[in-house]
Amino acid sequence: MGPSARRKGSDADADGFPPPPPGLLRIDPEPCGDPLCEPLTPLSDLPHDAMSDIGAGGGDEVILDAPGFIRVYKSGRVERFLPVDFAPPSTDAATGVASKDIAIIPEAGVSARIYLPAPPSSGSYSGKLPVLVFFHGGGFCLGSPFDAASHSHANRLAAAAGAIVVSVEYRLAPEHPVPALYGDAWAALRWVAAHAAGQGTEPWLAAHADLGRVHVGGESAGANIAHHAAMRTGAEELGHGVKLSSLVVIHPYFLGGDSSETDEMGRALLRELVRLWQVVCPGTSGCEDDPLINPTAEGAPNLASLGCRRVLVCVGGKDPMRGRGRLYCEKLKGSGWCGKVVDWEADGQGHGFHLSCPMSTEAEAQVCVIAEFLSYG
Repeated sequence: MGPSARRKGSDADADGFPPPPPGLLRIDPEPCGDPLCEPLTPLSDLPHDAMSDIGAGGGDEVILDAPGFIRVYKSGRVERFLPVDFAPPSTDAATGVASKDIAIIPEAGVSARIYLPAPPSSGSYSGKLPVLVFFHGGGFCLGSPFDAASHSHANRLAAAAGAIVVSVEYRLAPEHPVPALYGDAWAALRWVAAHAAGQGTEPWLAAHADLGRVHVGGESAGANIAHHAAMRTGAEELGHGVKLSSLVVIHPYFLGGDSSETDEMGRALLRELVRLWQVVCPGTSGCEDDPLINPTAEGAPNLASLGCRRVLVCVGGKDPMRGRGRLYCEKLKGSGWCGKVVDWEADGQGHGFHLSCPMSTEAEAQVCVIAEFLSYG
């Protein structure tokens, strides 16, 4: 089944952007003026309990019920209520960025959408382009790079950074429990690396990619995935002499530790995310000591082994998980890692605001920060 057929849906709002999935819930009581920024209803205010254990018809017990997002049954059946608002690959009218869909591991359903910036007015590139391998968010169980909001964001990143963006369609939990998607991420990075010296099957990468400037990044759950990919590059070779230059962590989905969150809606969301993690990663030991969701846990791999030279961490000032992003910066700086950490905060903004409010001043500023960071890599 090709990328355009997978998880395709059309239940978007009038502007074409669906509400963000768990882990991308914007908590922002102050409207920014953009018509896409209407406040979302918190899960705790929806008609029935956010995480219900009530049985469903036919005796199939519900083990996770996030109303409006996802319902998981004991039998393994999954219902998703945020279908992907599929945006086809195209040449973006606003930026001139071209995109197309490619297969990475066809037999596993792992694919990607690749974005190539428009050449300058001269009609040809002055040199090779950096590569950003990017992972979407969605609580490890929702989302797609083929969704309109993710597609638009990747277009803007490619244009602003002058980089080839490889936005990966990884396998989703709970059908493919964590850590399967970490393996998909590693396979995607190795697939990109195979294009060194003009090798590989993708002509845009073979012709235009500077494999001396390979970056990995992601938003929310995708930021978690990107972190683990960067940690793995510190222990294993990508192959073909390719090294990872930097890591971009946007509103990271990390849990565990004491929360500095004082807002009741934020605390409710964090409780729901803890419950969600136990379903998408059934082998977890818990959020406190599981390094997959808490990279600063006691006994977690030393952050000093992170396999890149530079890290950018972006957080929202009203994101319930902002404390985890800040702690990640602090622990990385104090780990003995011999690289540079850059942190940036969008004052007053919630989790995933760049998707729910893409034309806001803050969203544009975040894209510019990422582009400038990548320019030094």
